Amino acid sequence: MKDEKHLTVIQGGRSGNAATPTGLTEKQERFAQGLADGLTNAEAYRLAYDASGMKPATVHSEACKQAQHPKVAARVDEIVAQKAARNSMEADKRREKNADRVWRNVWRLAEGDVPPSVQQAALALAAKMAGMLTDSVKIENVSGDSSTIEKELLERLQRLSKTA
Repeated sequence: MKDEKHLTVIQGGRSGNAATPTGLTEKQERFAQGLADGLTNAEAYRLAYDASGMKPATVHSEACKQAQHPKVAARVDEIVAQKAARNSMEADKRREKNADRVWRNVWRLAEGDVPPSVQQAALALAAKMAGMLTDSVKIENVSGDSSTIEKELLERLQRLSKTA
């Protein structure tokens, strides 16, 4: 059998300059990923590019230019949005898992040898956690002089004393 040699074609010439599916070079993509992970411009630049021989001022300048590049900035926004969506879905899953756990324990409580008052409190708390019960507060902004407010307070106190 004859040995076959394969030839690999590298686009973009130098390593790290090949275009990625996002339209950025590999280095720009690494830079964008670093920014999306919370690194500073300079840290992300050092991560993505060979800045070993560069002065700090040059690194900061080049990092600023890269961060302002329209495609890089758009990619950073895209990565951050993807992470936010992923975190939101994970939070929803955790919340659902916790709610299931709470309801299983509540039903276990209801079937057990537990006083009815404890069962009722557990059910109320579980319903509140599930968003079935909510507290609402009504706030009124009353304006007027002190005599009007005093008169209204006295009327309310009289009504309360009659019902008590």
